[in-house]
Amino acid sequence: MEPYAEEVDSPAVAQNVLATDILLDPAFPYGEDFLQFVWEAGLYDADGLCTTDGRPLEVLHAGRIQHGSGPDLKDARIRIGDQLWAGSVEVHKRASEWNAHGHQQDPAYNNVILHAVYLHDADVRTADGNSPPTVELRSRLNEANVALHHRMMRSEGWVPCAKELHLVENDRVRLWLERLMIERLERKTLEVEALYKRLGNDPVETFHHMLLRGFGFKVNTEAFAMLANALPGKLLKRYRGDTLRTEALLFGQAGLLEGEFSDDHPRRLQAEYRILAHLHELRPMSAVAWKFGRMRPSNFPSLRIAQLAALIEAVPDLLQCMTEEDDPDRTIKAMNIEAGGYWKDHYLFDHTSAARPKRLGKAAASGLVINTVAPYLFAMGRIRGHQPSLDRALELLERLPPERNSVIDGWAALGMVADNAASGQALIELKNRYCSEHRCLFCAIGTRLHKCNAPVPSSA
Repeated sequence: MEPYAEEVDSPAVAQNVLATDILLDPAFPYGEDFLQFVWEAGLYDADGLCTTDGRPLEVLHAGRIQHGSGPDLKDARIRIGDQLWAGSVEVHKRASEWNAHGHQQDPAYNNVILHAVYLHDADVRTADGNSPPTVELRSRLNEANVALHHRMMRSEGWVPCAKELHLVENDRVRLWLERLMIERLERKTLEVEALYKRLGNDPVETFHHMLLRGFGFKVNTEAFAMLANALPGKLLKRYRGDTLRTEALLFGQAGLLEGEFSDDHPRRLQAEYRILAHLHELRPMSAVAWKFGRMRPSNFPSLRIAQLAALIEAVPDLLQCMTEEDDPDRTIKAMNIEAGGYWKDHYLFDHTSAARPKRLGKAAASGLVINTVAPYLFAMGRIRGHQPSLDRALELLERLPPERNSVIDGWAALGMVADNAASGQALIELKNRYCSEHRCLFCAIGTRLHKCNAPVPSSA
């Protein structure tokens, strides 16, 4: 395709030549998902549409794309000649793929009323011996849609549609982001539900696991999850009020009290942990799970564990404080604790540093509410059918400022600014689950851009 670029005078002409070249390629270098989308959205020239055997075809309802087994689109309604048909539509790049996929032996395809293909290269039959009518789309696809799809699928930009993003109406983007925020919470709910069941339907222990994972702040999330498995919340709660034992249990089960120490504090923790480990038959996790490299000392897992211990000691009932408080600012204030004592001038055991406050920080505390408390509330609301928990989760996200990270900053550079944590979560979901995976055909922004290029009906 590159030689064409040398023969054209403008990018627009180049795209049209490129699209025409792709349309002439009998292999059609795209997956069925693009053809399914084109068919469902009606992005083809329907003027004089007919089947491959010459019968006039009118599409009353294209059907709905299905992502499970069976035909691609269900609940379609079409008229062929004077006959009205209702059923399923199967889409292929080449008609012969019907047999290659084994549909001729699968009764699930007996109700296919139309075979929509890019290239008709074979007649096919269903398991009951019928031959579904076929429509060929090769000469009817819109070149602008093909060029746009080609461009987005091969884009190496931060998001595939960065250059076209401004063409989509603000209201449409806003509604899509609202849906993505719920989609993100629903996806996290599945993870919480699995954890909840694994922990014997115990909401307190589930929150304990989620809180510890949150303290991992991405880099050490899995290591903190291992710590939660190694140290049940019920055992930690037994020693609440005893700072030394709380720290000893956390650092000991984290595997960070092995070896010899010079400072008195880790030596005391080590001695206390050995007593507790023997008493409760504890086995520590492997210390190699923790990541210290290429991060600021303020994010070292040793300091995060010390801050977690301080939080457990400072707040009598963490679950109640974080899930029943109406004002998110008060929740964040309660969580923004300081690891004092030994940690004022340490980030690691046996390594003295300049004395400075070791607070969790407002941004980190806010991140815990956004990524731990809100998903927990939403999941418990779904699990228990408790609407107030669902409402509280959404209200928290709407009242908190967005996180500061590279994804939020990247969208802001494109003119999409998150005005609260809810829209921030939606933008993260959009980038990670759609843009980075080039799922433009499943994105309301991508589909809108395609529909802007829809062919105008001849009757218009």
